[in-house]
Amino acid sequence: MTLEVISGAAQISDALGELAREVARGVVLVRGSMGSSGSGVIWDQPGLVITNHHVVPGALAELTVAGGRRVRARVVRRAPALDLAALEVEGSLANAARVGDSDRLRVGDLVVAVGNPMGERNAPSLGILASAADEVLRLSITLRPGNSGGALVNARGEIVGIPHMVTGNGLALAVSTRSVGRFLNGATGEVEEDHLRWI
Repeated sequence: MTLEVISGAAQISDALGELAREVARGVVLVRGSMGSSGSGVIWDQPGLVITNHHVVPGALAELTVAGGRRVRARVVRRAPALDLAALEVEGSLANAARVGDSDRLRVGDLVVAVGNPMGERNAPSLGILASAADEVLRLSITLRPGNSGGALVNARGEIVGIPHMVTGNGLALAVSTRSVGRFLNGATGEVEEDHLRWI
């Protein structure tokens, strides 16, 4: 193996590690009032966090943000059909995500998911987009319980989706930022749930 190949691999590894750490600053641990838990993303509006509907079945939640600080949040909007919920905290939260355009994704594009699987804080998972971008993104990636509601980013570190389901065999689904935009504008939609399980 040549030094050039080793150097190139090291640069890619360093870049992915830096990307994951940067994204993690905008990911929170979400504990629902009914014992549920998962992840959330600090959105590009003051005090707003986006997560999955199934992560916060009740009206209140506790968020753990970067640095370990805990804050109270309340659900201000939800769309069960999209599996999305919006949480609001008093004041503003630092480290808001950079929201990208999921429609610009192409099959084979690199994606990184950052969440809190199995109690492990801000764990990254690497994968690719497995089929053309739509309301729901189909991914070739390994996700675990606790990744729900976390960040799915492109290679530029922009949020392109919110992971919410696994189908088995290394395939997972994420709600696209296109759908999140519709949700925040008051629209709703349907997600096929047959043969899937929540993460």
